[in-house]
Amino acid sequence: MWRVFLIIFSSLSVGKVPDIVTRSPIALPPRVLFIDVLRAFAILMMLQGHFVDTTLDPIYRNPDSWVFNLWFFMRGLTAPIFFTTTGLVFVYLLLKDGRALKDNKRVKKGIRRGIFLIFLAYALKMNIFAIAFGHLYAWYFTVDVLHCIGLALLVLIGLYALHRVSHIPLWLLLVPLGALFFLLEPSMVAADWSGLPVWLANYFTLENGSIFTPIPWVGYTLIGGSIGYLLHYRPRFAFSHWFPLVLVALGYAVSEGSHDALVWLDDVTGWRNFQAVADSNGFFWRMGHVLITIAIFMWGIGRFSRVPKLVTAVGSETLTIYSVHYVVLFGTWFGVGISYFFARALGPWASGLGALAFVSAFVVMIYYIEDIRGFLYPKIEAWRTYLLRIFRLFLWRLITHRIPAMLQVIGRHQPDRRLMRWLSAARYLF
Repeated sequence: MWRVFLIIFSSLSVGKVPDIVTRSPIALPPRVLFIDVLRAFAILMMLQGHFVDTTLDPIYRNPDSWVFNLWFFMRGLTAPIFFTTTGLVFVYLLLKDGRALKDNKRVKKGIRRGIFLIFLAYALKMNIFAIAFGHLYAWYFTVDVLHCIGLALLVLIGLYALHRVSHIPLWLLLVPLGALFFLLEPSMVAADWSGLPVWLANYFTLENGSIFTPIPWVGYTLIGGSIGYLLHYRPRFAFSHWFPLVLVALGYAVSEGSHDALVWLDDVTGWRNFQAVADSNGFFWRMGHVLITIAIFMWGIGRFSRVPKLVTAVGSETLTIYSVHYVVLFGTWFGVGISYFFARALGPWASGLGALAFVSAFVVMIYYIEDIRGFLYPKIEAWRTYLLRIFRLFLWRLITHRIPAMLQVIGRHQPDRRLMRWLSAARYLF
């Protein structure tokens, strides 16, 4: 757990936060500025969305209210934006490296990052005190957004490897497979996953409490990767007037026309998934909105010669913000969070003002993030050394006293020497 806490505050250093960052009007910068601004918007919307959803009394959730409907629409847009921009940025940087698959640093970094995100997703759900007393709850093994993003990075790397080996254009792998992820969702819902272990079934079904599953959500990342592919080969598109208009038109067509297209495909092919997806059509509908949102930010940020550094810092620190907000809001690690005191208990004004304060606190945290890391890092490292020393002593006593005593009780008066050597070596793993 200490490693998770340490990495949260040390993974994406942005340095001191000056007031302004300048954008070159000619070449797309290594860190795509409009994407960082878009991600900053999405993470702040996520913060207020989660706070309001956690604290607002159900009696005020009125579907006839335009205010509630607007909030609900914006809340539903944040996850698709995150998945899509993840694919966009990762594929753009993956192609930017340009080296062979085995030498591409982005491939190695992406694999490590994907595995780390899956590990972090599980770690954020754990309760330290419950784990200390040996309690494991089913909630710990449910699947959330970080699991899916971690898997999405691994899928993107796999498709990139296939592209390098087969020479199939990468976009021709990303777009159809992304759409297929959306189309397979009814099959995932209809299938019986009871034969799988619960932790594995959680990757395919929502029945056990999972919030997201890789199918269909990874589809957004794959389609976002196709935009990153395009911007890698045509970086000037990001600064043009016509390309955002094309994205707006495409987004409108996907959002408004996908239902009829899916019904037509069902009539032509007879594959019932087309009709099942058309009946709800939430994923293609949201994909259209994401394309329009990307176009707005791409065009808007392209008109500014300077962007406040704090805005891009927030966009580049989304993992830190997500991790801290998860613990603070839901109280996972320590059993006490904001939800413990105010779950579904506040009125609209109290919930809205609380969300504003919640968002503001995280903006301030990012402004001082390097000072916070400088303060916490030595303390966490000192505690890590201290706890590992205690753990090694405990393990050594277990090996030299407890295990031989237990073996004698069960009838093995002379413990196996190879077993003792293995157990003795185990203490050096920590």
